[in-house]
Amino acid sequence: MFFFLKSLYLYSVALWIGSMFFFTVIGAPAAFKIFKKEEAGKYTGFIFPKYFVLGNLFGLLALVSFYILVKESMTIVAWLNLLFLLVMNMSNFINGFFITPRANSLKMEYYRTRDESYYNSFLKLHGISMALNALNLLLGFMIIGITSLYLTF
Repeated sequence: MFFFLKSLYLYSVALWIGSMFFFTVIGAPAAFKIFKKEEAGKYTGFIFPKYFVLGNLFGLLALVSFYILVKESMTIVAWLNLLFLLVMNMSNFINGFFITPRANSLKMEYYRTRDESYYNSFLKLHGISMALNALNLLLGFMIIGITSLYLTF
């Protein structure tokens, strides 16, 4: 059981952070270089719901497996790692279920009406979404570092 939980934790973290990094650094920017802005926006609008569902799945698996692995011997480093995982899960959930869907509807309304107020509101939500995504990437890299350096479960 120990080997399974440790593998589940490591794979979940690696896949979650890896997919975030890939889409943030390569996938989304490439779409905006290859396609027209509106088409790239539709593409990312199609991808993001799946991106957040995967994040929720990997995040929950990482959180639960990590907690089960360390619950008997919680150190300050384990608490810190657990806190980072909790923050990442919460921000991914909020981003995926509240911020991004609202931003997508504002973007679609802008495409339909060309009313700049919709686009300005979209940009504000998009900025919040990008900040949460950047936070998750930063915390994810910290989790990888903590796991590799300090946790010997």
